[in-house]
Amino acid sequence: MRLRRNPFKMLTALMAGLMIMNSTVPAVNASQHQVNTVQNRSTKATLGQHVNAKAAVTIDAKSGKVLYGQNADQKLPIASVIKILTLAVIEQDVKNGQLSWNQQVKITKPVAKIANDWHFSNVELDAGHRYRLRDLANSMMVVSADGSAAALALADAGSTAKFNKKMQSVARKAGVRDAKIYNMIGLDNGSLGKLKLRGVRNSAENQLSALDVAKIARYLIREYPDSLNIMKGNHVNFKANDHQQYDMVNINMMLFGNSLAPKGWDVDGLKTGTTDKAGNCFAGTEKDGHHRYITVVLNVPGDYNAQFMETISMLEKVTGKKITTEQDVANQQKNQQAANGQPVQQ
Repeated sequence: MRLRRNPFKMLTALMAGLMIMNSTVPAVNASQHQVNTVQNRSTKATLGQHVNAKAAVTIDAKSGKVLYGQNADQKLPIASVIKILTLAVIEQDVKNGQLSWNQQVKITKPVAKIANDWHFSNVELDAGHRYRLRDLANSMMVVSADGSAAALALADAGSTAKFNKKMQSVARKAGVRDAKIYNMIGLDNGSLGKLKLRGVRNSAENQLSALDVAKIARYLIREYPDSLNIMKGNHVNFKANDHQQYDMVNINMMLFGNSLAPKGWDVDGLKTGTTDKAGNCFAGTEKDGHHRYITVVLNVPGDYNAQFMETISMLEKVTGKKITTEQDVANQQKNQQAANGQPVQQ
């Protein structure tokens, strides 16, 4: 079982020092009476004027107030960030008893084809083999496994189209409207092979605004706070069978212990995403003491780490505080060693 990515994802992942160890549908209409609806008070900003992203937003997780907005209402491709919504559906159906975290999910041939395609972000799944639902959810959120997302959707609803209806329903509960939702993975429709939607162009990708993503993220952690236990772990085991398991390394570089972890903050989610159309995207949730923020940056230019650096920059603007990362501390120590004439550890 290996983590697989397309060449672009592989390059950015290597730059970030990541590895696996050991081994139409109709637009969504929002309900006007949802208690979790985020207040839409985003401000407009010229691209690149403040945050170097096509769109960005920060909201207060408790009140839903928009604290910073830059093109926050513009619909854009969001790649694998859609898996936040996929997880929300799975959480909902576990809670209502339709699914169980311990149930065994049998992998179909179309799912295995996606899971074993090196172009995508994956852990390998064998056709006919059964995997625990919890392990599939872990791999979907920790290493963005596309095959696992497909397996979860089929286990829950039986088809992409039926699962999409559930995604739309949950999106409405979160207060999202006019989103273009095509699949549970974040790929273009044609990449799903036999699981793609009929009557929809192959190039169609999910498109949501930064504010849409923030609303869904807020809904997820408010309604299913245990979901953070899936997303905050740096290392999560994937059980391949009764005799073998693998250590998956989380690709969120702002988590504790990583180079871009902000000192004094508690980062416990959420999800990255990358496609050629979407660019680098990141939805995060960060706590400064008891104050939790939800942040979203979409289509961030530059290398893989840029999405996290722009998130930190946005949090600095929102809080008025300078944020120091683990990397900053390491660089300061090296500079001090060099100034003192001491050998600098690489």
